[in-house]
Amino acid sequence: MIDHNIGKRIQKAREEAGLSQDELASMIGITQSALSNYELGKRRLYLANLQEIARRLNRPLTCFLDIDETEPEEAAGLAEGGDDTTREIIGLLPQVPDHEREFLLDYVKWIIERKK
Repeated sequence: MIDHNIGKRIQKAREEAGLSQDELASMIGITQSALSNYELGKRRLYLANLQEIARRLNRPLTCFLDIDETEPEEAAGLAEGGDDTTREIIGLLPQVPDHEREFLLDYVKWIIERKK
């Protein structure tokens, strides 16, 4: 995903954390140049990299994505009905480690938002 706003949000969160580009890049296993290009919106940023950035900066993924929060009533409705795939996803959720569920939720919200 290439989005200049995501890059700006990464830069802001990094600066608020008191980290240089070199420091954050080293923490996530990329070059300073790659991080700079992410922040400038010049390089494709994959979700796995954004998740790692969010984790290292101790921020939710939604901090970087422009996502509206899902209404609790909508989520409850999915659990009650839905197709086989939806029920399977819901059934597998207890097996997803707690620390990964937030990333999964943010990803689902991102998928929904990009269609709007």
